[in-house]
Amino acid sequence: MIKTDWKSKAIEYAHNNKLLKKRIKELKKSRDDWKEKSINNKARADKLSADIKKIKSKLSELIEIQ
Repeated sequence: MIKTDWKSKAIEYAHNNKLLKKRIKELKKSRDDWKEKSINNKARADKLSADIKKIKSKLSELIEIQ
């Protein structure tokens, strides 16, 4: 008969679960940080794009006036 050491297996299993839960928290925080950065960059890019469009329209108006 094979003797199974259930106590050490349970301790190892609990330890692995604890490490995995910690890693999940780290990944969620990292994901949220990157998501926030991405949203900020998109908003900035949209604003710059709108500014460029305004500048181009003003430039074309100035060219037409002359």
